[in-house]
Amino acid sequence: MNLHRYPQLVDLLAAEYVLGTLRGGARRRFERYADHDTTIRKAVEQWQRRISPMAELAEPRMPPAAVWDAIERRLGLTATREAARPRTVVETPARPSRSIFENLAFWRGWALGVTGLAAVAVVVAVRSLLPSATPPVTAPTVAQQPETAVSHVAVLNNKDAHPVMLVAWDEAHSTMSVHPLGKVELPAGRAMELWGIPASGHPVSLGMLPDSANGKVTAGQQKPENYAALAVSIEAPGGSPDHNAPSGPVVFTGKLLPVS
Repeated sequence: MNLHRYPQLVDLLAAEYVLGTLRGGARRRFERYADHDTTIRKAVEQWQRRISPMAELAEPRMPPAAVWDAIERRLGLTATREAARPRTVVETPARPSRSIFENLAFWRGWALGVTGLAAVAVVVAVRSLLPSATPPVTAPTVAQQPETAVSHVAVLNNKDAHPVMLVAWDEAHSTMSVHPLGKVELPAGRAMELWGIPASGHPVSLGMLPDSANGKVTAGQQKPENYAALAVSIEAPGGSPDHNAPSGPVVFTGKLLPVS
């Protein structure tokens, strides 16, 4: 298949590769194409740069050793891990540089605590997806916060395709957590409204966003599987008078993807 004839398909496959949703034989075929095609490699690298700001959202957190072992076995990088351990040995010639598909540092950066490789790129940003370490024994507390269970995520881009906002949808608790990925400039006296975009039909208002683009939004009875994408429009305070369509300009959009 000549992928050069389908640039949009190349971009879509590159995005799915970086997110980890391209699996099995399709993933291996895509890697073979990329090994011999600089255009495809550039598309992958571009998506890595787009998603990389998400890594800044979470504080460093060390998952259990078993998680690393499982990831490295799945990626065939166990030998690389052993080779990376510091040892006092006679210096040997350097190995040839690995391709972007074999870079253990890249995969570790995106796969902290992942329970399924489908969320490789987004799990770092959504720290609640990390498996909780066994807590030390302490005195009983009065109450504990319910654990977040993110089911869907969307990276919203501006018109220049730069990521500016992450939305993590917790379907179990009917909430959405919003995190800024870049500078969000809101005109004075205006507000941001979040919209769900179904595969067919009109948009649905999902509520108003905090001016800082950092906080939580109640999803109510809305279900993430009903929407293919999310969008943000600039509205008057209180939102669009028509709950079936934005009245102001749509400034950010992004696909809504399941975590697993």
